Amino acid sequence: MVTLHTSVSEVIDRDPGDVWQYVSDVSNQDDWVDGMSNSEVVGGGAVRRGSQIRAVYTTGGSETDVTMTITELREGRAVAFESSDGPFPFSGRLQIERQGRATRVTNAMTVGSDHIFTSLMFTLLRPLTKMFMTRQLRKELGQLKTNLELSGDAG
Repeated sequence: MVTLHTSVSEVIDRDPGDVWQYVSDVSNQDDWVDGMSNSEVVGGGAVRRGSQIRAVYTTGGSETDVTMTITELREGRAVAFESSDGPFPFSGRLQIERQGRATRVTNAMTVGSDHIFTSLMFTLLRPLTKMFMTRQLRKELGQLKTNLELSGDAG
């Protein structure tokens, strides 16, 4: 399998606790993760290591059911997840760190090929594909920043 990895950071003018409260509420990802909708914890309850998150991911006009498994949860600091559903297998990690009176959020994503076509694309068009991935993560963190800084509350 061919993989691509990228990571972006954004400083959000909110306390880390406010940022964590917002991002750890699974339903909020529908408002800042591009293409996600109907996000919910399978079986309900709080997110914890091993929890599964079910959502619908829309790309290119096509909807795909996605189930993500929480692989790491460091309360107030980081959450990692992985999925083999959707248009390709992926894993990600969202990290939250205090930066003065604000919060630095780092979003890292690794995507893998699931077909000979995506393997070729990831190999032959690696710089272009990585640029699109990075742009997408920047857009999402920008939306997260906007949601948190303009709302005045964390959820």
